[in-house]
Amino acid sequence: MIVPKASTDRQAVLATLLRLACGLVFLYASQDKLGEAEKFTGILKEYHILPPVLIPLSAAVLPWLEFFIGACLVAGFKWRGAALLFCGLMGLYSLALSWNLLQGVEMNCGCFSMDSTEKTTWLSVLRDAGFFSMGFFVLVTPRTYFPLDRSPRP
Repeated sequence: MIVPKASTDRQAVLATLLRLACGLVFLYASQDKLGEAEKFTGILKEYHILPPVLIPLSAAVLPWLEFFIGACLVAGFKWRGAALLFCGLMGLYSLALSWNLLQGVEMNCGCFSMDSTEKTTWLSVLRDAGFFSMGFFVLVTPRTYFPLDRSPRP
């Protein structure tokens, strides 16, 4: 099927804007957690999904993973792989939050702030599902504008 050029251009523009938005979301979300592994460990314990032995490692790695995924999306460097990782993390976060809400656990998701006043709600799940959808659009779009790595189109 032949897709009109104007349609693919609009799709690439939207994918570029969403790529930047997803990247900025992860850059912003990582800022409060970078260098605060000990505090983030407490939040990860509240999720009740990781074995205790993996929580300190996860608390040290996840903020940096979010930071580098965000930076790659913003820069357009390996953007398709970054979008895949973005979707994976957003899907995982959505499932973890849903599980805890269904179990009746009141917790701080640690999403954008480790401040204890930010409580997890179903709106948190919907927000993360929305972010997942944005990232998925970026992932399946054939191209975006201004990629740092001028990789050939599939």
